[in-house]
Amino acid sequence: MKLAISSNGKELNSLLDPRLGRCPFFAFYDTDDEKWSFLSNPGAREGSGAGIKASQFLIEQQVGILLTGDVGPNASRILNAAEIKIYSISEVSIKEALHCYQEGQSRPIEGPTVESHSGLANSRGAEQAKQTSTPASRGKVAIATDGLAVAQHFGRCPAYTLVEITGNMVDSKTVIDNPGHEPGFLPRFLGEKGVNCIIAGGMGPRAQNLFVEQGIDTVTGVTGSVEEVIQSYLSGILAGGESLCEHDQDGGSHDCEGH
Repeated sequence: MKLAISSNGKELNSLLDPRLGRCPFFAFYDTDDEKWSFLSNPGAREGSGAGIKASQFLIEQQVGILLTGDVGPNASRILNAAEIKIYSISEVSIKEALHCYQEGQSRPIEGPTVESHSGLANSRGAEQAKQTSTPASRGKVAIATDGLAVAQHFGRCPAYTLVEITGNMVDSKTVIDNPGHEPGFLPRFLGEKGVNCIIAGGMGPRAQNLFVEQGIDTVTGVTGSVEEVIQSYLSGILAGGESLCEHDQDGGSHDCEGH
């Protein structure tokens, strides 16, 4: 079995990096031949979707166990779907992290331990907040829109505000009508427009999973005016929360569930 550890370096005395998506390297330990290897984390170079990219990379490396600090919602869904077991370890050396795991001194992680924060302030400190909120290019954000406010329902919203961002500046902003909400259509539609982050009041888990498959981050539980949300996003202080959709979350007829 292959075990992976999020690392800030390529040596056994390097410290475990608590940031799954933004760690510079992954240390790999083969439990069969007891050999180590180190590879750069492709997620660390992403302007957004770092956790998604890192998780997909770990799946490609056929990892069975992951030792890290925190895991966001998107990464948690991907890793759990791949049946990768995740354990939380303190910021010790890579060699010590492996020892802690082998001695049963690690805590299993069964769900997300932090909120999704693509382009948001990182709760672990100002330096990490700077890394996630001020990349060279922020790409394109889509905001579910109802008049001047963020819409509660992602799939049923009247329109989407598309915001093209470079650095911390808005390059362009356009509003497009919602083209419809057939199952699976909107993730493809917005992905084809270059969107890499969706902001909405509410969105069902099935829709969020479809966006994960497209490599698009989602931030739900957002309220307020579209302009205020854009400024919070640019400032790195936009905070998501629980989805505001309160209808049939088990499938059925709830439209937010199937997009």
